[in-house]
Amino acid sequence: MPGRRVDSAPSSRWSVTTVLGHRPSRPAGQIAVLAFLLGAVVVVVVLVNRPDLAIAMYALIPIVLGVHWFGLRGGLVVAAAATLAFVAAQLFHPSTDLTGGDLWVAALNRSVAFVGVAVLVSLLLDRERALAGRVRAQQDEIAELESLRAALTPSGFPERPQLEFATSFTPADGLVAGDFFLVVEGPTDSTTIAVGDVVGHGLEAARCAAFVRAALATFARFTRDPVELLQLANAALVEHGKQGAQFVTAVCLNIGPPPAPEVTWATAGHEVPWFLDTGTPLPGGQVGAPLGVGAEALRLRPGRAALAPGGGILVFTDGLTEGRPVRRRDLGGALELFGEERARRVIQELDGAHPARVLESLVAAVTSFSGGTLADDLCLVAVRAEGRPPAVAD
Repeated sequence: MPGRRVDSAPSSRWSVTTVLGHRPSRPAGQIAVLAFLLGAVVVVVVLVNRPDLAIAMYALIPIVLGVHWFGLRGGLVVAAAATLAFVAAQLFHPSTDLTGGDLWVAALNRSVAFVGVAVLVSLLLDRERALAGRVRAQQDEIAELESLRAALTPSGFPERPQLEFATSFTPADGLVAGDFFLVVEGPTDSTTIAVGDVVGHGLEAARCAAFVRAALATFARFTRDPVELLQLANAALVEHGKQGAQFVTAVCLNIGPPPAPEVTWATAGHEVPWFLDTGTPLPGGQVGAPLGVGAEALRLRPGRAALAPGGGILVFTDGLTEGRPVRRRDLGGALELFGEERARRVIQELDGAHPARVLESLVAAVTSFSGGTLADDLCLVAVRAEGRPPAVAD
């Protein structure tokens, strides 16, 4: 199930930059606006001559605009111009009401206020722009994560002859991890299934998962051997990035064509698949090292099992057996896991059920055990062969 879509459209809320963003398009026009505003303030100050109205403080308007349009340096230039304009006005039209009898003290007082406002507005604008930049970066990351998640756990899968499939993905609480699944057609009308989990969370884990899934999907069209498939994906991962920088656990199965399909599987650091009705692991095989540890370090050995009519297989990530409450611990402080036994009881009670029903019950059981939210992503793939299981003799 895909996560909730986050609208990354720009916010319509008012901010400092949106309020001041309506400006002349050319610097010459901006300078003309600033000069006009300063001149207007000087004229009004001389004509009104009312110190109680503090009309000289209207010069803060062009100063703020100067900071916004030209940065702190522009604001300081406008502040200096406002101070010089005040001094010039008082030299040609002296007013002791405005200067208190000491022009230079009055000029210094206004200069300190003008410069202080320019510096303060510059700091506020820099902070607002930095915050806006971080918000845009977060929105871009969320959009990319949503796109990657849709690719890693698609809602649909190809129809395969005489096989019934069901898939499920339940995201963890507040984290984006690297779980993925893949169902594709293999050579000679076989079917390849892959499930994987990148160690870690966040955007880098999702990107790594997308790369590994794409590699598996590409190579699965040319080989039925799950060991070879995992080795090819491992070589691509090692070549793609720094060796050991990202580990990926993965399991691959190839189901042969009907009427008597054989399942061949191999796992690189991942949980061994189970039979869908009993919860017992598939026989044989040897769990190898995770992908990404090195080009020659997997040491995989395949396992084989027959898929009888009506039989099924469950492939899963550790979010199933390691499901746990996000915030609750028992009185002893230990953290209890959902565990294999609880999972087996759920599927054994649904012996012969459709794969979709089995997955729904597993997700419901783990979610309930975890208190409504999961601590880790839960990725499940179930497949069942069509037909009736062979009758058991009395």
